[in-house]
Amino acid sequence: MKEYKPDRRALHEMRFILMIVTAALLAAAKIYIPVDMVVIILGIFLGVVDILIMFIYLPLLFSSLKYEVSDNELTCISGVFIKSYQSVQFSAVQYTTVIFTPLSQYTGLNFLILFVYGGQLRLLFLKQQDALDILNKTRNKKER
Repeated sequence: MKEYKPDRRALHEMRFILMIVTAALLAAAKIYIPVDMVVIILGIFLGVVDILIMFIYLPLLFSSLKYEVSDNELTCISGVFIKSYQSVQFSAVQYTTVIFTPLSQYTGLNFLILFVYGGQLRLLFLKQQDALDILNKTRNKKER
């Protein structure tokens, strides 16, 4: 059984994206809300939420994500507060979608979605090579 973990570089990218979105929200609030005190309160609120997400929730999420690939099935283990185990047999996979973002080999923002009978299994924040390895294993097991 081989184990895959999310790329830690994606954690830094998620933090960066969160800071950009917060700055855009504060800029829009400054433009559209004429009362400065409301903008200051909104800025404090967004800052506290950002700190909680960036330094507590996201690291816990990335440390809890794990993908285990055995001979005939793939298991996704995730969850920050409640652990979730999802298993998919390779024979049940109907089709797959791979999402590589620009510069994904450096950012870790690679996603693999396995569509199975009745649902889907999303593998998030994989290294590019790990996503390709899992995709190849899925294809090889499906062809047999």
